Amino acid sequence: MIKWAEPIYLWLLLVVPVGLALMMFRGLNRRRALSRAIDPELIDRLTPSLSAGLTTLKGLLLLGALAFLLLAAARPKWGEKLQMYKGKGIDVVIALDASKSMLAEDVKPSRLVRAKTELASLLDGLAGNAIGIVAFAGEAYVMCPLTADADAAKLFLDIIGPDMMPVPGTDFSKAIDVALSLFSPKEMNYKALVLVTDGEDLSRSTAQAIQRAADAHVRVFPVAFATTEGSPIPDYDAQGNLSSYKKDKDGQVVMSRMDERELIVMAQATGGRFMRVEGFSGERLLGELDRMRKKDIGSGQYTDYVERYQLFLVVALALFLAGLGMSNRKGAWFIVRRRQKSEARSQNAELEMQNEAA
Repeated sequence: MIKWAEPIYLWLLLVVPVGLALMMFRGLNRRRALSRAIDPELIDRLTPSLSAGLTTLKGLLLLGALAFLLLAAARPKWGEKLQMYKGKGIDVVIALDASKSMLAEDVKPSRLVRAKTELASLLDGLAGNAIGIVAFAGEAYVMCPLTADADAAKLFLDIIGPDMMPVPGTDFSKAIDVALSLFSPKEMNYKALVLVTDGEDLSRSTAQAIQRAADAHVRVFPVAFATTEGSPIPDYDAQGNLSSYKKDKDGQVVMSRMDERELIVMAQATGGRFMRVEGFSGERLLGELDRMRKKDIGSGQYTDYVERYQLFLVVALALFLAGLGMSNRKGAWFIVRRRQKSEARSQNAELEMQNEAA
């Protein structure tokens, strides 16, 4: 049974019969045009070297070359073979800040929505690796343990929000410690923590948590989804409508700004890299993670079919060269032979006329 790796090219084979029809139509039109302008008996005499048969054969060879080239492009396969595979990857935990300050809109449409959008793109690229999700504010919680199912991780990521955080605030140390609990302590490499936040840490024990991450050989990649200009923190009512902005004890609107100092220290201490929202993308972070050493995450075998496109490619090349090298004119021997026959017919006609006259 033949299988096709790129079956879309098979549709292009419809070009071949269309080309054949056009070639035949053109040949008939040419013959009819000459017949209307010249006596049909004179056509062969005026064009003794041209051969309709050779012209047709040349066209058929070139169309055949095109057909086999398209078949080769469709990558035919037949004959089974056993293939071995070995998967490699890393363990990645994404810790997403779900504090109320992530609702600020200095990053459009909001810090939290933009972060989720970029992380969803990152998760698509991490498919096949082990992925875990942690949500944090004043406390941290495991939303999804390490899994190779990127789609499942995206579902847990999507439901994270400030409403599900019972303790307000932002505590990096809690996020780091909960993330570390998901990694295997036996492994010395292959571990990354992506900490997505607006950078406002209210904890006093983050330095110790950073050291624990470094000791566990976990590389931390902090990503700041906020700006230095800052933005007020909106409050929404039960219907999701904006009711007011967060205020301090003096009644002044609180401006939430990015504080990147601790995030930079975090990245430097663990061998990670700090990134700002400006110019950030999931693909860029994926490139950083892809440079890390990878571990074997599974192996096995599967049955595949042998690629046979080479055979069709050889036939296509042979037909193309044959068609390219073929002339649509008859050889000198055919021309001389035709002239001899024509002269013989003329002589016979003259003899018959002389005999009739006698």
